[in-house]
Amino acid sequence: MNSNNDFILLKRVNIFNDYINQYVVSLIPSVHRDIKIHLLDESYNLLKNLYEAIYNKGNIRNKYIIELLVCISLIDGLLGSIMKYNKNKHIIKAINLLTDIKNMTYAWKANISEKEDK
Repeated sequence: MNSNNDFILLKRVNIFNDYINQYVVSLIPSVHRDIKIHLLDESYNLLKNLYEAIYNKGNIRNKYIIELLVCISLIDGLLGSIMKYNKNKHIIKAINLLTDIKNMTYAWKANISEKEDK
């Protein structure tokens, strides 16, 4: 990809992953190590599926966009679990970043569906 035409969703996912690694993971107590591991795995899967969707076309792209939405839902659930015992401003900001990613992904999916209908 050309640096002038970078995909905005890719930038947002990278910002989200950095934010999760820097601020949110440290808020998870060691008793809930499983949530920490799953959160990191799903955040990396989010980036992986995004790259797969960017570099593929057609039905394969649609598959990876759906996988992106699944990862977003799982991350949202994990952040909700963290919110039960720690309502920190960093977790709320992570949820807001994730919401932006979700909205952009839905818009991308709708745009692709619209182009296919023509």
